[in-house]
Amino acid sequence: MYITVPPKGKRVTLKINREVWDMIAELIKRHPEWGIVSVNEFVRRAIDTDLRSRLDMESSRVINLCFVPGNEDKRRKAP
Repeated sequence: MYITVPPKGKRVTLKINREVWDMIAELIKRHPEWGIVSVNEFVRRAIDTDLRSRLDMESSRVINLCFVPGNEDKRRKAP
């Protein structure tokens, strides 16, 4: 599910802070291996990736657990 650019009459404008724009532009310059040529493309890909991730998590039956050493539950006894 890659979001394609809609025709001109079906697009909307999104405003972001100049600092964020400049930061993204600098990252694009430093990482040509990413294959991203504009801030607009970066933002579209970021939104697409985030949406895909959220939709995958929504339909997933996998439970993600994080075990931290030293955070032992004192109420349970080992069998």
